[in-house]
Parts: sequence; structure tokens; C-alpha cells
Amino acid sequence: MTFTEACKQYKVHFLIVLPLLVGLYYSVVPDMVRDWARDDNYSHGFLVPFIAGYFLWQRWPGFKDRHVSPNVWGLGVLALGGAQLLVAWLATEYFTMRSSLIIIVAGLVLFWFGRDILKWLALPLGYLIFMVPIPYIIYDMLAFPLKLFVTKVSVEFLRLVGVTVLREGNIIMFPTTTLEVADACSGIRSLMSLLALAVAYAFFVQTSNVRRWIIIVAAVPVAIATNALRVIVTGILAQWWGAKAAEGFFHEFAGMVVFLLAIVLLVAVGALVKGRPENGEGPAGRPPGPAAVAEPAPAPRLRSYYAVFLLLVGVALYINVHSDVSVPPIRPLSEFPTQVKAWRMAGQAEFSADVLSVLKPTDYTYRQYADADGRVVGLYIGFHGGGKESGGIHSPRNCLPGSGWYEVSTKRGTLDIPAGGSIKLVRSIYQKGENKELFLYWFQARGHSMNDEFSLKLAEMAGSLLYRRRDTSFIRVSVPFENDEAAAISRGEQFVRDIGPTIQEFLPR
Repeated sequence: MTFTEACKQYKVHFLIVLPLLVGLYYSVVPDMVRDWARDDNYSHGFLVPFIAGYFLWQRWPGFKDRHVSPNVWGLGVLALGGAQLLVAWLATEYFTMRSSLIIIVAGLVLFWFGRDILKWLALPLGYLIFMVPIPYIIYDMLAFPLKLFVTKVSVEFLRLVGVTVLREGNIIMFPTTTLEVADACSGIRSLMSLLALAVAYAFFVQTSNVRRWIIIVAAVPVAIATNALRVIVTGILAQWWGAKAAEGFFHEFAGMVVFLLAIVLLVAVGALVKGRPENGEGPAGRPPGPAAVAEPAPAPRLRSYYAVFLLLVGVALYINVHSDVSVPPIRPLSEFPTQVKAWRMAGQAEFSADVLSVLKPTDYTYRQYADADGRVVGLYIGFHGGGKESGGIHSPRNCLPGSGWYEVSTKRGTLDIPAGGSIKLVRSIYQKGENKELFLYWFQARGHSMNDEFSLKLAEMAGSLLYRRRDTSFIRVSVPFENDEAAAISRGEQFVRDIGPTIQEFLPR
């Protein structure tokens, strides 16, 4: 049985499975498309399905008449994809949730058509991973080092050509103006789009796999170099015409020019290395293989099809029927006392609407407290009730590097509190320029403290499964200091001991 004959034979199964896939991903995929539309980092996502479709169309003559051999191991891949979707949905982990669609489709291809067809479809299916936005924990881990590197290279070049300039982290200071190298100038934004285009271009080129990898890897230095050039040109113009030269139309226009330059350089790399096709490879890395075989292949037993449908139906029902309740705090955080033992409130701040739209806390308080000697300690309590309007917790490991702070040291441990028990917390020191700050923070769910993001995700999953609640809290204490790190740690820990029992009066168990 050939692939086209199998498609005709399975058309009823396709009509059954398609609505099940829609039921699984009717909210997941549209949400991903919205990310493409509102986040420039992932706007290339609109092109990815079309490029994958082109790869499929290009390979169609080579596999439409190939022999199919349904493989029951496809059920295992389907189960893996379903488990991935379910776990990611419980943990609100979007990258894993969205990428599970590729695993499920691969499982269906393996189950219906076998390993040979799956190999032929590996490129179109695998390419779809570029449409899934990467987790922000990875994005921030990449963006901040790239910002520092691009800033350092740009400043050294500007000094070389005689421009008076100073650098502080990712801040470039001129005599008349100051510029910040943001994420867009770090190269991370163009890198993700350029990688997607580099993979497509590498497989359009008729060459060997080794040369294709050279083209793909070349996207990294090309993206970094062109964005460094963007910062250098912006710096020179800002030196002569002020900060306006780095804002508005020019900034956006420079971004487009830099990306076009990156594409030109990438094409140039491809022209240099493509050579001649090797091992009989055709366009788009088409794998060689024997001609179609006419022998009939045994189809999976009927109960195997039932297993596929039951698996997809079960996951779809759970995701769409199961719902978590929104849990309020025991008391509004606005009622948090202004004095706790020797600590008196010295100030209070409120976040802007833009910041709140990102953090999405159900309730929060952001204050400064001072001791009898006037030494200030910051306190942030963010409560997330777990409802649809509530967002996930943003760990300092992600947020602080994204705003220019770099990590000096981090230790995890416990701190005993007078009321009994202990708090698992993180002791981190960050620096930005000459400013140093100690951060003591922990996550909390149903009265239990945690000092790592993995435990937080497990707590969210357990709460959803067992109690239909995802409510979590984030508590952060910040202590600015200059040289005496030990004194800052002592002051911060004493503040946690004093205020810890009061915090527990506001957060649900």
C-alpha cells in the first residue's frame, strides 16, 4: 500500500482525529499566534508554517508512492505527546505545551504510515519548532550576556575611532547623552528569526549536510556582528546629533537595515560553502531511498485505533473540563501593617499599568521598611490566585538580568523563624554598575515555602491535580549595600525573621 492509497483508506480516521486535535489545541495555538502578532521577537512565526508547507510540497513527488508500514510504536509517541501537553498545561509552561503538537503529529504519522514516511516528513515537522516562542527564562539567559558583549565590542570600537564614551554594564555614556543597549540591539531578536531563515535557506541549497550546518551555525556570528554594527552607528550619530538620532523612525529603520544586511551576509556564506550536492541528495535535503514497493502492509488492529482516539479524547476532556478555582488572599495585602516589631514603613510604591499587565498579580504590596537606625529594607509580596486573570510568578533570575543586573552569587538554604519552622529561601547578590543589592526571596504555595522554580512548578501541578487550585505567592526582600555584605545579610535575615509570621497571616494555606 502506497502513501496516497493509505491516505484514502484512513480518510475517516482523519475526519475523527482532526476535531480531536482542535479540541486539544483550540486555545493553545491561537494564544501562540497572538504572541507572534504582539512580540517582534517571534513575528517570523507567521512564515514558519508556510515554509514547512513548502518543504512538504517539494518532497511530495518523492514519497507519495512510497510503501507504508504502520507502526504501533506511534502509540507510544502519541502517549508521550499527550503527557507532555497535560504536564505543561498543569504547570502553565507554554513552550512545552505548544511544542507537544509536533510530537503528537509525529506520533500519528508513525502510527498510520511508519518510520520511512516519518523520516521523509522529519524536515517539515521539525521545522515547525521555530514557530514556538522559546521560554523567557532561556530568552533572558541569552539576551543579557549578548547585550553585555555587544555593548563592550561597540564601546571598544567607538574609542578606537576617537569617540569619547564610557560603559557601565549595558549602558553607553557619551558627554551629551546616554544610550541603553536593549534586547533588540543584543542580537537575540534577529538571531531567532535569522536561525529560522538559515535552516530554510540551508535546505533550499543543494549541498551536503555538513555545509548546511555551516550555514545554520553562521547565523549566530552574523546576527551578533550586524547588531554590534547597529549600536556603533547609533552611537556615532548620538554623539553628533544627540539621543534623538537613536529613537523613533531611525531606530526602527536601522533595525530593518541591519536585518537585511544579516540576510545578505547569510546568503553570501551559503554561496561560498554550498559546493555540489553529495551522496545523491536532492533539493531540501531529500533523503535517498528505494523505489516504492507494491507489497501490501498489515494495518494496525482496530483496537489500536480505539487507543488513539481514547488517548486524544481523554486528554482533550481533561484539559477542557478541568478548571481551577481562583483563591483570594486571607486578607488584602493593602492591610499589611505599617510597623512590625522594630521595622516601620518608610515608603510605598505602585506599579504602572504596563508592569501590572506583565506581572498579573491578584494582589501585591511593594514597600520599604526602616529600622531604628534608618537602614532601609525593601519588601515585595505578590500573590497570584490562580484564576484566568492571574499570571505566573516572574523569578528574579529572569527579571533582574533583563533589567541590567548581573548575578554575583546565589545560595539556597533555610532560615529558622521564631514562630517555629523554617523558610526555604534564596540568598542572591546582584550588581548593576556600582550598585549592589542583596535579595532574599522565596516562593510559597499552600503554606509551603520553596527556593527553586522546579519545586514551584511541581507545587502548581500538585495543587491543580489534587485541590483544583494553583494559587502561589512570591516574597522578595531587598537590601542595598556598598561594601559590608555580611551586615546586609544579617539585616535582611533579621527582617525576614521579624516579618515572616505576619506574612503568613495574609497568604492562604
